[in-house]
Parts: sequence; structure tokens; C-alpha cells
Amino acid sequence: MIHRISLENFFSVAEEQVLDFRVPANAPDLGSFRDSAALPGVRFPTAIGFFGPNASGKSNMLRALSATATFARHSFSIPPLEAIPLFQPYATKGWWDRPTKIRIDFDVRVLGETNFSVYRYELGIGHTPTTCGRQVTHEALFHAPNGRFRRIFERQHQEFEFGREFALTSDDARVRSIRPNASVISTLAQLNHRGATSLIKALKGLVTNFERLPGREGTMLAFYRKYPGYLRRLNRFLRRLDLGLEAMRLEQDVSGLVAKFLHAGLDREIALPEESAGTRRFLEIFPLLQYALDHGGIAVLDELDIYLHPLLMPEILRWFASFPKNPKGGQLLFTAHNPAILNELEKEQVFFTQKPDGRSTRVYGAAQIQGLRREPNLLKKYLSGALGAVPQIG
Repeated sequence: MIHRISLENFFSVAEEQVLDFRVPANAPDLGSFRDSAALPGVRFPTAIGFFGPNASGKSNMLRALSATATFARHSFSIPPLEAIPLFQPYATKGWWDRPTKIRIDFDVRVLGETNFSVYRYELGIGHTPTTCGRQVTHEALFHAPNGRFRRIFERQHQEFEFGREFALTSDDARVRSIRPNASVISTLAQLNHRGATSLIKALKGLVTNFERLPGREGTMLAFYRKYPGYLRRLNRFLRRLDLGLEAMRLEQDVSGLVAKFLHAGLDREIALPEESAGTRRFLEIFPLLQYALDHGGIAVLDELDIYLHPLLMPEILRWFASFPKNPKGGQLLFTAHNPAILNELEKEQVFFTQKPDGRSTRVYGAAQIQGLRREPNLLKKYLSGALGAVPQIG
């Protein structure tokens, strides 16, 4: 689970914004609040939603998480003289030469541990023009197996220090392979360092729809073919989602892998491009949601509600709140536009973004609003403007 995120100088965010997801001890005992695997008795939401006007920075809250995980996993593949992608400073001159800073606290079990620990990953990306463009100014990983954070590794530019658990010294030949535009984790995993390989495996538990690359439809269909159990579960749910849709099947033709849909009362199968936007959207997000539920992972989904029927969103939130459907404590972080979803969430699950007077993004939790009681309807209060982060229309 993600415990806490802080970010600074990232897209629409200038000054540091902190997202602390810890649920207070006096909050009710609900399925939507789950104990941390590393901190028994300390609870976090299984689903967290971000709401606010268009262009207020909702997506950037989650983009920071997705970009950081992608950098830690895949940055070794960036060509040596190429700038680091995915990280942009706040678009005002005073921020162009300052680093982007991101820090994420989460629980995970790696490095041969028998129990889960809280980990903290820190990343700084510099934007001062150099021969290599954007590059790492700071990168560090800490863990707290006994309540206090201990260093696993830390770098300042190209100076490295390693903790005992990482089983590596700064004069190891592999360290010289860490480029200014690549992460310690991604590089050392390529060089078969056991600890880095373990961390990469753990990072695969975070799945997201931010990486919308060309060919993603083919990738999605290949996933369903590789994991037929997911296809069977999808078909069971599609029959509920669309009363006329009986099944999706996959076949290989000259153009590659294609999906065909059998509908009751029709004399031919329907191709994927002919299906509704809602069905296509659900096909895209279902594996991400189900993977997080099956493996106790983290699904980071931008615009989760787009094209989906309003009654489907409460169903998805119930999956994450259900112990039978979510036995390993999977977590969902999402942005959404439909304010009706607020009726399905507790105040600890809701965060708002806004740009006061057109300035940089500010983020705050509903639970931080003074005097906001649990009983009132969040939707009604939001639409009245009492919670802020409402678009000005007309």
C-alpha cells in the first residue's frame, strides 16, 4: 500500500504538496480501511479518489507516482545521452532550474525479508541544461524494519553510498555502469544484483493506465490470451455489464490477435471497434483492477469513470472494500470527474485539487476540512462549493 506521497516542481505543482493517506484511529471499522501489512493497527484506504476542476492537477498527483515507478523500473533503457522523460518542472522561470522532488512511502516485502516493511523512495530530477539534459540529482531508498528508517542506498548526482543490506560497495565495478539518466535499481537489476532484482519484482505490483503507448490494444488482448482465467472472469462480468453481450473470444488472423463479441439475437459476431466506448474502456481497465486485487498490488488509474456506467463505479469500489475479493489488501488510486462517486467514499478516501487564482496546484484531503462531519452527504456539500475544488461555470 501507498502510505504517503510528496512532490515538488512537477508539471502543475510548484511548492511541495503532501498526500498522507493514514486513516485516524477514531475512524470507524470499515472494509474500505485496511491495516498496513507492515504496520498492524495503522490503517489506509483501499481506494482513494482525486476530484477537482479540469486542469487543476488531479492527474499530476498520480502521474508522479506512475512516472517514478516507471523510472525506477525501466530507466536503464534510456539511451545514454537522452534526457529523462516523464518529468517536467513547473512552467514558470523561477522553477526551471530547480529539481523535481518526489518521495513515496509504501509497504512491501523485498531483500529477503520475512515480513513487510515500510520503504521510502526519494527521487530528484534536475532540469538545468547539460550535455545530457535532465538527470538524477538525488536518489535514495530507505526502509524501517524496526520503526526507524535505515539507508539501503543513496546517491547525490554520481556519488553513491550503500547500506549493509544491499550487499554492494561504492567501489563495485557495477556502480560505474549507473548513468546520470538512469536509476540505481533499474541499472543494477540489469547486472543481476539480487537486491535490485527483488525491488523490480515488487515494483511490478504497481499497474497503471498512464503509459498509453501505441499498440496497447494488442497488448491488452495478448494479456487475455496469456491468462485465460482473466478472460473467463471478464466474460462473466461482461454478461452483467451488457445484457445482450454473451462472450468475448480471441482469434488470430492475418492482422494479428483480434477480439470478437457474441451478442444475443445477432447473426454475426461484433468486432472490437464496433463495441461501445464503455465496453472497450472496461476491457482496458479490468486486468489492471483484477491484478491489483489478486496480488495485493496498486492500481493507478487516470479518469477511471470515463465512458463507464455510473452504477459500475460503486461496484469497482466495493471490490476493493471486500475482504473476499481483495484478500491481500490491493489498493486503487484514481482520478474521476463524476461527483456522484463521492457518495460511495468516506472522507479519508477523498482528495481535492485546485489552482487558486490560476496559480500552481494545491491538494488537500476532505478529512482536513475543519468541521466536516462523517454523516453529511459529501456530494451535496461538494456541489454547494463548501469543499472547494469546484469548476466555475457561467
